[in-house]
Amino acid sequence: MSDNHKLFRMLEKVSKNLDISPSVHKDAEEKYKAVGKWLAEGEYCLIDKKICLKDGDIYAQGSIKIGTVVRPIGQEEFDIDLVFYTPNISTDDISPETLKKLIGDRLKSENSRYKDKVTPTNRGWCINYANEFHLDITPSLDKMDEPDNNSELVADKKLKIYMPSNPKDYAEWFDSISLTIPKFKDTRGLFRSDIFMDSISIEDSATVHTLPKHEETKLLLQRFVQIFKRHRSELYKDKSNKDKKHKPSSIIITTLATESYLYCIQRFSYDNEYDFMLDVLKYMPIFITRRGNEDWIENPTIKSENFAEKWNDKPIRKKHFYAWHDSCMKFFDKFHPDMGQDILFESLEDGFGKDATQIIRDEYIQGLSDSRKNGLIKASTAITATEPLKAKINTFYGK
Repeated sequence: MSDNHKLFRMLEKVSKNLDISPSVHKDAEEKYKAVGKWLAEGEYCLIDKKICLKDGDIYAQGSIKIGTVVRPIGQEEFDIDLVFYTPNISTDDISPETLKKLIGDRLKSENSRYKDKVTPTNRGWCINYANEFHLDITPSLDKMDEPDNNSELVADKKLKIYMPSNPKDYAEWFDSISLTIPKFKDTRGLFRSDIFMDSISIEDSATVHTLPKHEETKLLLQRFVQIFKRHRSELYKDKSNKDKKHKPSSIIITTLATESYLYCIQRFSYDNEYDFMLDVLKYMPIFITRRGNEDWIENPTIKSENFAEKWNDKPIRKKHFYAWHDSCMKFFDKFHPDMGQDILFESLEDGFGKDATQIIRDEYIQGLSDSRKNGLIKASTAITATEPLKAKINTFYGK
């Protein structure tokens, strides 16, 4: 087992420690199904007609869908993003502001269990379960002029117009690339095929898709994205509120990492996961392009959508992305097999936070204790000091 493989195992333990737990995931799914059922059974009245959303579609999007959730720093709550898709209603029937209000009125109605938990977001509503998670609900409409794809319409942040969105196809794009097998010289298999969501039908009401299964094992791309996102969050933890507004977005990190992951697989082979991760990070910026005078990070499922649009209005956002990327590269480059154990722990805490990395220190201490009891203590470097843990290796990641 190479030293860099052991380094990656440490990072993987950190990311696993930041993931949503099976118990929280189960609780979130139960509450999510209940919310979907409540919304779908409502009657939504417009001025000249009554609309029914029994044919609606409630499903997860974002990090909870693609398996890259990371616990926010300083709190235990996870953000779980949902879409409440309302078919058979055109933009002529209802304005973005009115659609948001109808959903909010249902959630805040007098006989609703959610009335004291609901707060508005830019496009929809958030149901807060204190010290557990948030359910962020975004209403969407059918993009009727393009029936052959999964694109939908959501409100812009000012609730003035509808804009195209395609979270279903984005998740499929991410999943398909994450299932692409990297070229490792020791030919460890990384393939998984059971990560796609199922759905259930609630009586004759809307379809409420189950949350994607909680997986303790993760594909490499999922781990890479979790690690990058956590480093980003830790880097901005102590910055001013002004700087925090400009931190690199998760959708930009995820999209660039996914593009780079495929690029590296198609061109290189690796001795270990750590070297592979460094290349994925290294090549992310080459997928930032220029179109005229604008920076572009293309949405792979909606070619007209630019994830870097805000960079062109506020160039400081671009500077913050490159500052994070440079910091992340330097952070991972400084690890090496000859680091002392204390220095290694301190470095991990600098990059991911004390709470996230405590599991590594605890396992190391337990390993030393077990070795002393068994008379197996021997001189070791920072990396080989983890050897007493004897974690079993398999073809996947997370266990």
